[in-house]
Amino acid sequence: MVLGVVGLVGVLAVGRGFADDENAGLAKCSKATLHGTYLLAWDGVDVMGKKHVPFAGAGYDVFDGNGNIDSIVTINSSGHVIRKVKESGTYTVKADCTGTSTYQGGNFDLFIAPDGSMYTFVQIKPKSAVTSGFELQATAKRVGP
Repeated sequence: MVLGVVGLVGVLAVGRGFADDENAGLAKCSKATLHGTYLLAWDGVDVMGKKHVPFAGAGYDVFDGNGNIDSIVTINSSGHVIRKVKESGTYTVKADCTGTSTYQGGNFDLFIAPDGSMYTFVQIKPKSAVTSGFELQATAKRVGP
């Protein structure tokens, strides 16, 4: 049960890859908005018929600014631990700072800060997995170039 986590992109009207304060309300995002390493943590529930299996994960995503993601995560699913899983995926970003990420283990809708400093997500596929990242301790935040 490998869950992917994802990220997306915001491009500054000047092309620096983020929005400046003056144009923040009109921010345009692109794949370049998400670039660098983002720490993340999340938890949720897998629904398997009448059985609900809690899980939690943590790790980091590395966005290349061109639509590719490399992730390393550790997942604990109801006491079954899978450590340091490496997974690659792709992402898209719309000008309104929303996007999607796709991994072998699932798809996510992304919501990106216009300056690219952080993003939040909700898993949309498979529908049996209910997970998201929003709280500050569970939101992906850029920590490196």
